[in-house]
Amino acid sequence: MQRRRGCELSKYNDTVLTTEGTRLATLAANGKTHYVITRAVATGDDLSDLTDEQLAALTKLPNEVQEGSIVEQVDDPSGSDGVIGTRVQFMNQGLNKSYSMNALGVYAKEDGHDQEVLFSVMTAESQHAQYMPDFADKVVLRFGITIFVIVGDKANVTVKLDPDGLATIKFVEDAIARIPKPDMTEYYSKKESDDLLSKKVADNGDDSMNLNGKRIMPANDANVVHRNPDTGSVSEPVDFTNLTVNGGKSVATSDDLNDYYHANASDDAALAAAKSATVPGIFWYEEA
Repeated sequence: MQRRRGCELSKYNDTVLTTEGTRLATLAANGKTHYVITRAVATGDDLSDLTDEQLAALTKLPNEVQEGSIVEQVDDPSGSDGVIGTRVQFMNQGLNKSYSMNALGVYAKEDGHDQEVLFSVMTAESQHAQYMPDFADKVVLRFGITIFVIVGDKANVTVKLDPDGLATIKFVEDAIARIPKPDMTEYYSKKESDDLLSKKVADNGDDSMNLNGKRIMPANDANVVHRNPDTGSVSEPVDFTNLTVNGGKSVATSDDLNDYYHANASDDAALAAAKSATVPGIFWYEEA
């Protein structure tokens, strides 16, 4: 039950133990040997046509392009002592030619033996191999992946970590930590902004708006007075329906006054009262 985890853009198949890898894992599970996982490598060769049996028969990853740095040993998420994860990072620094990382291999060395053996192989899913660009443009790319393999018993296995790789990770993490972070207390979140605006201005959906809790009708071309562009004066008739001034007092139109006069002119009492009323600037004249 090998598992793997890569970056979101790349996808890799389950790890396959080689014949030598199976032998070491079996011996380690029975406490009969100890071995060291030494390094991880990548190739641009497409091995997707090989069966698991053919992959298991490999003794070397063909046409290795670059070696990764093993930077961490990771325990199996399920808690199994028979599985170990090796966190590996590949960087394009010093790479002269771009390639796709079509297969990854892990090497190991048994105690008492001088020769490394290919321990496991992991192939990329079709069209999902990680692309590693060359370093011609001096742009650094780092690809990290955790390779889980059956090791038998992790008590009998050591993962050799690369100090240079660890230093690179620390350098990157320290550089990120030094980037100034903005003071977010001076900014509103989207929800806070929406809540604040909704309390100030809201569209009612019927051509009216609520402004600070009061319903208003915004001005538009149909309900504003137009000035003559040449004279600056209002030169067109305007109908102010139900116009009030000075706190709500109604304003009479000329038609209102004319209708009132003729309706009450025959009323002697009303006419006498009108004549006797003293209003500054208003004078009464008999109609001829």
